[in-house]
Amino acid sequence: MTVTAKQVQDLRKMSGAGMMDCKAALSENNADIDLAFQWLREKGIAKAQKKSTRDANEGLISIMSNETGTVMVEINSETDFVSRNKDFHALVKKITKIILDAEDNAESVKDEVSSIINDAIGVIGENIVFKRSNFIKGQTYSYIHNSLGDNLGKIGVLLELKSDPAIDLNNIGKNICMHIAATSPKSLDENSLNTDIIEIEKNIIKEQLKESGKPDDIVEKMLDGKMKKFFEEVVLLNQKYVIDPSMTITQLLNDVGNNGASKVSINSFLRYELGQ
Repeated sequence: MTVTAKQVQDLRKMSGAGMMDCKAALSENNADIDLAFQWLREKGIAKAQKKSTRDANEGLISIMSNETGTVMVEINSETDFVSRNKDFHALVKKITKIILDAEDNAESVKDEVSSIINDAIGVIGENIVFKRSNFIKGQTYSYIHNSLGDNLGKIGVLLELKSDPAIDLNNIGKNICMHIAATSPKSLDENSLNTDIIEIEKNIIKEQLKESGKPDDIVEKMLDGKMKKFFEEVVLLNQKYVIDPSMTITQLLNDVGNNGASKVSINSFLRYELGQ
């Protein structure tokens, strides 16, 4: 029976064995993947448990930049112990560089990344999973929280921050990234907040207010106030700046731009938290 590339790839994922070993195992067992896996175990090439079936909830978030833009990647491992291992750090950086070079076309290197991870599973001895990545073009600012290495950690933030006319935004860019890491906003502004989130919150507040026995007109007025408070908590531009809670992020941007001398604006932001 002909052995396909997909069968070899699936067996590699199950066993952590090398490509040639997997091909040989499938050839010896009429392309039956379960028998091939057993054959690899008998040869001492595969471990008893299929690593790909284990939960991988630890790992690292990585950030890397080039002259075009910045990429953020999350790669998961089974244990925090492995996430602190230098070999795993090197693996994450290698994959991040490959995806960075691919820029907006991460799909084009999917097979290459998968192959590297499958090889690493056999060496490291844990399930390793590529979870997600995003590439942002242009000038970006970044921050890694709970750092375990150079641009490696448990929470990562990317920020597109611009000014017109241009001013130095390095310090404020880093500070806003730290703010985002701490507050975990759900959207940049109210208009971009998922409508389902808004409706769910409204319904919860309405039910809570109705139970208080207040008349409908009072409920509606109180709803407006509580929704304003909700937006202050989850919308970045409405949030109180953690370093100086006397101002919102919108007011901070205006202050940085010297009250209109330069227009400072956030185009987008991205926040990764390990395991989310």
